[in-house]
Amino acid sequence: MRVTTVCHHPSTIPRVRSSLLRHSVVPRAYDSFDDMAIVSVTTATAAAGVLILVVAAGAAAAAGARRHHVVGGDPGWAVASDVLAWSADRLFTVGDTLWFAYSAEDGGVAEVGGEEEFESCDAGSPVRMYTEGLSRVDLGGEGSRYFVSADPDKCGGGLKLRVDVRAPVAGTTPPPGSSRKGDRAAAPAPAPLASSGGRGVATSRTCVMLCCLLFLAI
Repeated sequence: MRVTTVCHHPSTIPRVRSSLLRHSVVPRAYDSFDDMAIVSVTTATAAAGVLILVVAAGAAAAAGARRHHVVGGDPGWAVASDVLAWSADRLFTVGDTLWFAYSAEDGGVAEVGGEEEFESCDAGSPVRMYTEGLSRVDLGGEGSRYFVSADPDKCGGGLKLRVDVRAPVAGTTPPPGSSRKGDRAAAPAPAPLASSGGRGVATSRTCVMLCCLLFLAI
């Protein structure tokens, strides 16, 4: 079991983090990681102007450990993230989870039924729409899944993602792209959390670790 605490200067907090903070979730230093990670931001530390990042991640003891992928890395679900390049060297397997972080003006994420709708950016009859601002998608079976921006202009600008889900292979290791410099990871909450209502969280140059919650995904 490995525990990592990551601190960031306020000026470097990306747009995706703002979205995650509204759900009491903060990203860590990679955009893919094994098992479950939990990050807590407490009211007391917010009042003191300190951002607490407590990340508890289980080491991949078992072969084919599930992985969590924050789509787009730092910018999140945005044209600027170059989702195509982000996904190019990633391996998605059954049991993995995708996390989409975006702002309301982006219009949300539409999962469409096939390649035709994907290529034409046709979100008129989606399989499912995601509009929460932080959306979790579990990859429960093999095959291709298609996600496009609900905004046709942004989809046309490259904001769409095809995920080819493969069966887990015993003895596989995380793909090289899972810890590329400059990417960020979301530390997922066990379940969707209510918005904080826009309440700001002050940050400072000093991050103080108060507690460590250790979880191991089953």
